[in-house]
Amino acid sequence: EAAGEAARADFARHWQAEFPGEPAPRMELGSVRAMERELERCRRHLRRLQRALAEERFKVGYLEAALAKAPP
Repeated sequence: EAAGEAARADFARHWQAEFPGEPAPRMELGSVRAMERELERCRRHLRRLQRALAEERFKVGYLEAALAKAPP
């Protein structure tokens, strides 16, 4: 468990350097297997967010084009 605490402290330190003032999210880092599970969870979440971002970009582009063609 000491290794898990050290890993969590290291993660929190890196998180604070990247996102000052934001609390580090809770992650299970106590073993290689736990870190692998966290990595897969983060990858799935990232794929969902990338899809949502692509959808929003499409809507923005569509609406901007439609408004550019619309009469004043």
